[in-house]
Amino acid sequence: MDIKTLQHELRNFAAARNWQPFHTPKNLSSALMVEAAELVEIFQWLTPEQSQAAHLYPATKERIADEVADVLLYLLQVADHCAIDLPEAVAHKWLKNAAKHLPAIQIEPALTVSPEPTQSPTHVFVDWENVQPKDQDILQLVPDVTDVWVFHGQNQKNAAAHQALWGQRVTLVPIERPGKNALDFHLSFYIGYVASRSPKAHFVVISNDLGYGPMLEHARTLGFSVQQIGFQKTSAPTKKALAQKAKVAPAAPASNAQPASAPPKRPAAKKLPVPAQKAPISPLPKPKALPAASLKPVGKGARKTPTVKKPSAASNAGAALKLPTPAKTPAAKKTRTTATKTVKPATSAVVKAADAGPKPLTKQDHDKALRHVRTNLQKMANKPNRKSSLLAVIKSLLQGTTTDANIVGEVIADLEKTQFVVISDKGHVSFPA
Repeated sequence: MDIKTLQHELRNFAAARNWQPFHTPKNLSSALMVEAAELVEIFQWLTPEQSQAAHLYPATKERIADEVADVLLYLLQVADHCAIDLPEAVAHKWLKNAAKHLPAIQIEPALTVSPEPTQSPTHVFVDWENVQPKDQDILQLVPDVTDVWVFHGQNQKNAAAHQALWGQRVTLVPIERPGKNALDFHLSFYIGYVASRSPKAHFVVISNDLGYGPMLEHARTLGFSVQQIGFQKTSAPTKKALAQKAKVAPAAPASNAQPASAPPKRPAAKKLPVPAQKAPISPLPKPKALPAASLKPVGKGARKTPTVKKPSAASNAGAALKLPTPAKTPAAKKTRTTATKTVKPATSAVVKAADAGPKPLTKQDHDKALRHVRTNLQKMANKPNRKSSLLAVIKSLLQGTTTDANIVGEVIADLEKTQFVVISDKGHVSFPA
């Protein structure tokens, strides 16, 4: 039995079912006692002779095996979460017992228990949304890697296909739901989770994202061995590059070989005559200011709208070509007047809409937002324990439900008023209910 492999399988088993928040040393040791009690229950009313023969019955033997396995699995998890090296702990305790309980007779030991040499593990955390190194790439970047954790998005289904080299030593961690920096927070949480169980381990983050810098720097100040390594994927050579590489340079002629004849010179290209430059085009004249008489009222009681004469292409080139300007027709004036009348009501509607401002928040909307926040906070397994975390959760829950910027502060005030939450002076949040 490989203890480390079995502990790794237990971690994956719990992670796949979201049991990590409940697997604390207290809960695991309590569950261990329950399973031990179920093992005792099998032999509870049997005589010593009957208990010695209980395993001879297939049904009873299966019950004994199930309870023994449960006790062992919980014991392995307690040791894993408390960073206990079981072979070393067993050897150390064996020596203690030998010194405490001296032998009555001398017996040649059949088995010598000695602590196994242990090496600090190296955990590699891969930001798969940022970089996609394969197993060979990881081995080249971190040769002493022992465990690999791949954090990937919900739509990245091919993450496991490139990590076949690690076998049982790789753990795939999909993010619960997409969001800004969601994967970064998952990765940071798991570094703290693993570091609490194996404080002497070495941690390597493979990512080009510089946002991990403050977290890693803080971990170093606490005495942990952490670092970040970037990864650049080597692009496959293009067809053009392969074709150029396939070309072989001509070999140098041998000393006794006749020099090759020089290639014929290419005829010089004929010089084409340079066309004569045309005279520079004179700049267009500036448009003259419109006289006051050209401002004509449009419709009865309407404001005066200036009738701007747009220079045509022919008039712009009048300085050089001196073409006559076409006279305006009554139909053109009529069309311009109709367009002016159409624009006026649309412009006033836009002004009225801009002056209206945001719709004020009603008491019904406020109560609805408060109920929405209370319901979701009650359902949360891991409630926020800091005021900043509570503020971020409420903003996320109310996103898109209201345009009032003060609703978040009002909701927090109502939650404190109703004793649904209690916020200390230092920003600690508790839920009395």
